Amino acid sequence: MSPQILSIVLSIVFLVIVLLLLRSYVLPEKYAVIWLAAAVVSIVLSAIPGILDWLAALVGIQQPINLLFLAGFFVVFMLLMQVSLELARTRDELRRFVQQQAIETEEARRHGSE
Repeated sequence: MSPQILSIVLSIVFLVIVLLLLRSYVLPEKYAVIWLAAAVVSIVLSAIPGILDWLAALVGIQQPINLLFLAGFFVVFMLLMQVSLELARTRDELRRFVQQQAIETEEARRHGSE
């Protein structure tokens, strides 16, 4: 099996996995767009490898694989940023919820002792 055929097959398998995870509601929609785009780009770059050569020449990168790694790192950093922001938002929501519960518990205790 040639590397190009293997790459196309693996990219299609990746797309099918993303679709199955999305269909079974395991993968949230907000992440699905990123993963679907990554799968489609992977299929296109696997099927037409000249596109990567053209893009690398366009931006002045000598080795197309370096452009691929750069794009991959950028996507991973963007995902990491999104997850970090979501974690911070969830932490703030949890803190507000705990504070509200503490206030309600204290009020109930005061009303119960009267």
